[in-house]
Amino acid sequence: MKEVSFIVCFFLGLISCFSQTKQNFRVLKGEIVNDSVNISGIHIINKTSGSKTITDINGIFEIGIQKQDTIIISSVQIKPRVIIMEGEILDQTYLKIYVDLFINQLNNVVVRSHSLSGNILDDMANSNVKVPINFDDVGIPGFKGIREEKIEKIVPYIGLPVMAINIEALYKNLSGYYKRLKKRRVWDKQNITTLDIIEFYGVSFFTRSYNLTQNEVYEFVLGAIENSSIQNDFKLSNHGLVLEAFDKFYKSRNE
Repeated sequence: MKEVSFIVCFFLGLISCFSQTKQNFRVLKGEIVNDSVNISGIHIINKTSGSKTITDINGIFEIGIQKQDTIIISSVQIKPRVIIMEGEILDQTYLKIYVDLFINQLNNVVVRSHSLSGNILDDMANSNVKVPINFDDVGIPGFKGIREEKIEKIVPYIGLPVMAINIEALYKNLSGYYKRLKKRRVWDKQNITTLDIIEFYGVSFFTRSYNLTQNEVYEFVLGAIENSSIQNDFKLSNHGLVLEAFDKFYKSRNE
């Protein structure tokens, strides 16, 4: 009887922890503001979860956050900013972040002549710079154009004019190469989306929310993509539908 009570309490604890994590998570939408710098491509990093993104051409970004997460705004052209997701900042639905221009001042630079004569040919000869030798230097013929390799064969047909057939394309079509290529491209697209999703939400979000180890996160996200519309919903920023699909996939794996 004690063992049954322990198991029930254990599962209730997991459900409570899972629900709390889901309720705390949300997508932060914001905008980087500065009139003096290029506001596109600025890094927005969630130091707590490990998720990251960059601003678009208008300085707008979206990133997954939870309470007490540390957000770092960083770029070579601005002074870094650190924001803690708590209090009034956490309650805002749209966050405008003003950044300052980073000015890097160099020390005085002294230009020396290094005994240059002013004669380019003499200076080049005395520079000890080795020029690579190509086939023209040693009199060997070589092809300098753009390579366009095609396997073609002239095949005559009875009653028809002589035609040039691309044997390589015909072989790829008959051997199923194009079908395999199509499947591989679908797989590559899913693979890229999987990495983007993990980067957006953060590894720790999946480990906490779905009771996974770090090594299991990639397989979990890829499996959910293959069995739902997550790929399209994530592209359209429908994060509510994305998280709902993850929940359904998690439940289906544990049934």
